[in-house]
Amino acid sequence: MNQVPHNFSNFRILVAECEQEISTFNPKLSDYDLFDIKFGYELLAAHKEAQTSVRGALNVLLSRQDIEIIPLYGATACSAGPLTRAGFERIASELLGQVQRYSENADALYFSLHGSMGTESEPDPEGYLLEQARNILGPDIPIVISLDLHGILTERMLLNCNAVTVYHTYPHEDFVDTGERAAKLLLRILENEVKPVMARVSIPAMVRGTELNTKTGSYGEVIRTAKQFESNDLALAAAVLIGNPFNDVHEFGVQSLVVTDKDETSAKNLALELAKKFWEHHKKMTATLTNLEEAIDEAMKATGPIAFTDASDAPSSGASGDSNTILKKLLKKRYPFRAIIPIVDEPAVKIAHNAGVGANVNLLIGGTIDPERFPPIKIKAEVEILSNGRYIHQYSRMQADAGLSAVLRCNNIKLVLISRSVFMMDRSIFLAHGQNPKDFDLIVIKSPGAYSRYFKFAKNYVVDTPGATSPNLKRLGHIKSPRPIFPLDENIIFNPVPEYFDNVSSIK
Repeated sequence: MNQVPHNFSNFRILVAECEQEISTFNPKLSDYDLFDIKFGYELLAAHKEAQTSVRGALNVLLSRQDIEIIPLYGATACSAGPLTRAGFERIASELLGQVQRYSENADALYFSLHGSMGTESEPDPEGYLLEQARNILGPDIPIVISLDLHGILTERMLLNCNAVTVYHTYPHEDFVDTGERAAKLLLRILENEVKPVMARVSIPAMVRGTELNTKTGSYGEVIRTAKQFESNDLALAAAVLIGNPFNDVHEFGVQSLVVTDKDETSAKNLALELAKKFWEHHKKMTATLTNLEEAIDEAMKATGPIAFTDASDAPSSGASGDSNTILKKLLKKRYPFRAIIPIVDEPAVKIAHNAGVGANVNLLIGGTIDPERFPPIKIKAEVEILSNGRYIHQYSRMQADAGLSAVLRCNNIKLVLISRSVFMMDRSIFLAHGQNPKDFDLIVIKSPGAYSRYFKFAKNYVVDTPGATSPNLKRLGHIKSPRPIFPLDENIIFNPVPEYFDNVSSIK
């Protein structure tokens, strides 16, 4: 295998992507067909107009005449339940097959990951992919990854990459920036400017709530410190990953991470500083929830638009999206104003398409994926709009595919019914189906972070509802997560200990 040519141009850089966030508590497994698969130059085309980490990396790499980009493979899917064994084995085989195919003359690998995948067979899928890629490429080839701040860094991941960049914003806005930072760091490694080492500190906490908003919450104070480390050249990269509390795995926990240039002491000390700063605020990082009936009572008295954030059924966090809890309560309390609710319900969509626009249909709604939490309810509704469910996300500019879709009217309530879970982190699920949220008195938002960016025209209630991504974390039933951990346990004593990773000693 060729050594990395540090002193002259013509670098051949491999680019790959594998991203999904899961909830262990979603009863329906993901499968291969849920993923959008791209081979070779299809990957470049998919990110041409997108706001993604891959796009950011490409911005940097394409600006250089001396770099040949080798796009390998992309596999992305909406958050959902854990991936089947067969699905993961196929994705791993396809991705690693591409790494093997182009490994002989490769100089580096940029790998865009989420960090919170999960499968029924492999508890650390990102770690597995990185380990296998490292085995193929050998120790001399730099690997730099980018991650979501909801990612869960494992020891195997850190042992098999050279550096990590992480989102600095929640709700996420810096997809492109994160990829750019990763690519720039990768080039500095290739050009022998830096030899990164990493330190992390594990923090025994699961966190949710508005304090995680990086513009307004206390988590933002911690992130700004991490960014200062970067801007002041104290660190090549710095982050605090809050993890995904719905992915019940052994290495879960909030983690601080610092990457420095050959400076073990500084990496450890800065990671400790971030961890201690986070711990100062951790008790504030719990969700403030409103009883659903009380929220409806307030909505019935309101003079302006109301938003119900149903974070418990957020497909972007791994929930099933088929909750009918709010619909059931609105019907029971005879809510009198205009409301709109998105629900994943493929059988109901099929009935609507068979009946046609203008037809009145009797349906069972909800609970097609998670019937234990959401027993189906009977409704009568009029079919207003039918759609193929394909549109562009506002936030990422990536293609969404909700499958066959329908808009139904049940008295004063509009239902946007889709066949497949999609991210609902913006207004596109409504706008793509001819529904402007501003035309309604009550909007149900199935995303914990969408309100602050897209729905601030309404007064928001984060309602306490069941679901696979409930911010009421004690309700979920964690089994594998390390204990003790906040908020599942009380009176936790935090004795931070930095772990050190030096994977660059062999890079020439």
